[in-house]
Amino acid sequence: MAKDIFISSVNSRKRVALTDGGKLIELHVERDQSKKVVGNIYRGRVVNVLEGMQAAFINLGLERNAYLFVGDLAETEEIRQKGLGEKELSISVGDDVMVQVVKDQIGTKGARVTTRPTLSGRLLVMMPCVNYVGLSRKITHEPTRKRLYQWVTEDKPQSGGFVIRTAATTATREEIREEIRYLTATYESILARYENASVTEAVFEEGDLIYRSLRDLITPDVQHIYVNDRRTFYDVTSVISTTFPHLKEKVLWYDGADELFEHFRLTEQIDALLERKVPLGNGAYLVIDRTEALTIIDVNTGKYVGASSLEETVFQTNLLAAAEIARQLRLRNIGGIIICDFIDMVTDEHKKEVLSVLSKELAKDRIRSTLLGMTDLCLVEITRKKTHNEISTTMLQPCPYCGGDGEIHSNDYVCFRLRGKLFSALATEGATGALVKINPAVMEYVLRFSYFTEDIEEYWENKRIYLLAEEGRHPEAFEVTPLYGKVLDLPQGAKMLY
Repeated sequence: MAKDIFISSVNSRKRVALTDGGKLIELHVERDQSKKVVGNIYRGRVVNVLEGMQAAFINLGLERNAYLFVGDLAETEEIRQKGLGEKELSISVGDDVMVQVVKDQIGTKGARVTTRPTLSGRLLVMMPCVNYVGLSRKITHEPTRKRLYQWVTEDKPQSGGFVIRTAATTATREEIREEIRYLTATYESILARYENASVTEAVFEEGDLIYRSLRDLITPDVQHIYVNDRRTFYDVTSVISTTFPHLKEKVLWYDGADELFEHFRLTEQIDALLERKVPLGNGAYLVIDRTEALTIIDVNTGKYVGASSLEETVFQTNLLAAAEIARQLRLRNIGGIIICDFIDMVTDEHKKEVLSVLSKELAKDRIRSTLLGMTDLCLVEITRKKTHNEISTTMLQPCPYCGGDGEIHSNDYVCFRLRGKLFSALATEGATGALVKINPAVMEYVLRFSYFTEDIEEYWENKRIYLLAEEGRHPEAFEVTPLYGKVLDLPQGAKMLY
């Protein structure tokens, strides 16, 4: 099916969506005020070396120090002579190093960096620190692989390596040769800038979201590129005219009355990314849950009951689930470890077919993933490279009530905690009562169920307890204040519990 790219630029907020047959398959969001660091190259300074962790921390001028693992160090001649397995941290506190960010700051962790930079072009990826030529796994036609390998091997500099991207399959030799020259010149300019750069200065920055999207998302089957902003439209056509002149006519400026994403019905698909439950279309559904260490995806038949046998019903559900799981990983940008709990199947052929569909769909993703087979319990483990935050981090913020846990204390448990605070307040010397500032819903619960009646009769005789409801107060955040004296000056609206 034909693909379309939608580019929205509104109030310094850029959004790029990729659809396939009208179905959303990729979404990227970037704000001008949020500093994008992945792919950038810096002059950093080593501020700490942890030999026991085989890692160093590098100051890049970001919110947190970046971390450099020993495995991300470029090999020196000395290390090469030692052989594999002898790699060690050959840097010290105070050293300046040229590093590239390969993984964004995620949660409380700083960015991850490497001293082996790469430079991405439309056709090639340059790896200055190795002497190697590789090809994308998606280039499967053997004569094409041999032709591209020969061209790059013959035209590249003696030092430095290149990986041939899928887009190169339709490129001419001159186009590839030109990109080799461009990437080589870019790296030489980075080295020159590094020599004169101050500590924490970026000596190379990748283009903005729109440039990167045009570089990475455009394929021969892209039908239209819609842009909703005049200035962005000119920027896009400028890039397209230089790199994809044959696609210039496909760039369309959208100036409709409706918002771009609303007009093409993308908003409702984007909203669905925030839901735990993902429908499969036949009544079955997925449930996606995130933890600190991994993402768990559960497959359920839901209302789907099939037409013939239980095994066939389960098999058809798992086939749909396999395709949708791959789409959701790409769409939500879920990385790290993913555990998929498929419905139990008996037939080995069915298990192989489900894995085959999952593998085929994962291969469409630009981000590298590894499929580690299926267990006897029909659990499938997937690892997907994690470089950026999940898309939900730009669309959600921690709940002011639960703090991001997804749940808050029940009214009953809040009252249990309140009871303990009342004991302490009413035991204060001279206290004749207590004023409780409380959430209205919790106050209603206390009054409806006469929650502290037994305590009053047994422990707090002749004490007075007043409840004051405050709109906007967190259900868990009550406040208990001891009161003294027989005449109490209470705020309007306070109710006497006893």
